[in-house]
Amino acid sequence: MNFYKQAADILTKLSAREGSIKSLTLADTVKDKKKINIAILLVHDLLFSSGGIKNLSDGPYKTAIMRNEIMLRAELVKLKIKSKVKYNEDLISSDYRNSGNIDLANHEPFYVRDAKMHSITVVLPRYVRVNTLKTTVKKVIEHFQLKGYVLEEPIKVLSDISTRTIRKDFHLPDLLILPPKTDLHDHSLYLSGEIILQDKASCFPAYICSPPIDSHVIDACAAPGNKTSHLSAIMKNTGKIWAFDLDKKRLRLLEKLTQKAGCKNIEAVHGSFLDVDPLDERYSKVEYILLDPSCSGSGIVNRLDKLVDAFEQETDQSDTSQKSQDLRLKNLSEFQEKIILHAFKFPSAKKIIYSTCSIHPQENEQVIQRVLKQTDDFLLANRNDVVPTWERRGISSEFNEVETADKLIRTLPEDFTNGFFVACFIRISENEINDNTSNLKT
Repeated sequence: MNFYKQAADILTKLSAREGSIKSLTLADTVKDKKKINIAILLVHDLLFSSGGIKNLSDGPYKTAIMRNEIMLRAELVKLKIKSKVKYNEDLISSDYRNSGNIDLANHEPFYVRDAKMHSITVVLPRYVRVNTLKTTVKKVIEHFQLKGYVLEEPIKVLSDISTRTIRKDFHLPDLLILPPKTDLHDHSLYLSGEIILQDKASCFPAYICSPPIDSHVIDACAAPGNKTSHLSAIMKNTGKIWAFDLDKKRLRLLEKLTQKAGCKNIEAVHGSFLDVDPLDERYSKVEYILLDPSCSGSGIVNRLDKLVDAFEQETDQSDTSQKSQDLRLKNLSEFQEKIILHAFKFPSAKKIIYSTCSIHPQENEQVIQRVLKQTDDFLLANRNDVVPTWERRGISSEFNEVETADKLIRTLPEDFTNGFFVACFIRISENEINDNTSNLKT
């Protein structure tokens, strides 16, 4: 039992930024180093093995590691940044790298140095969502081929992305993948609204929602409007979408971007979704609600300080800063919980999508847990109806049942997209009706 106490102390100190994984686990005060090595092996398999942790029942070792998966992955990001390395294997000493004892075949380039080698930048592919209100995927591909791009086959897991190539995304039918840093802001297809520059992860919510033609939909926190225009395209410009946002300036941007995209079924509403009366006759036919509320933004790659915000501060960070971070997450999660519960009150709602660009369980799995305890009308859609081929799911240690986490979607930068979280609620009376989700089984 002494070992378990030490392991708990290490994880507590790591959360409080009182040391790194290495300094805390290898400190002289740590006993039973053979048992510590088991934990190190589990962490290795979690972070570096393609198959993850295998063939181990849910004992105290595995439970402790899986509970802190996001924290451990963020620590790896921090280590790469501080070490100014591009690949995981670059962390290995040159002597061992040259010994012939390791296989360096699998490269996953998520970071590149700038010209002066002073900093590390996370690099993602250039994702292009084809605006099917104005063109087709085939036409856009042909356009790029005429410009010298080579069409490659869709693959489930991306690796190195070659220059001057284009491929269809494996999971999303209207998404194309181009090499990182491809600049399309002055491209004719972008200026005409035929393509939209949108990260893959942020395309999941509208795709999972997939309202059929002539639906009535609410986009509760809509600006700047990429998800709204995606909904409009899926609905083929039919039905009605109410797009709410509190920020008047951002709402004007939404109107500008959705008009550019050719959307004609969107009504922009300046105001809070929380102030909307669910029994208002105008929304009596609303069956689909998309919720993308304010969040910490900790998954956004171009805010790398946010991605590792739980670890990026040095060990001398004050307790006040930690308390401030905890308080912010608490306030955000309470708002997120409130907006989901409000959506549950719409009498005709049968599918509600909740998403964040956060990696924190406090804003994701823990919010889902709390709202499910407060409703008898909604449950989570099964994995088969929520992009089943996407491998990364929710954090299982946050739930009593692993199956619950399996119904959720998570993304991380190592998936070649921003950190994101998506949950799909369905009204219980609709649980066995799959008409509107069959197209998600890709």
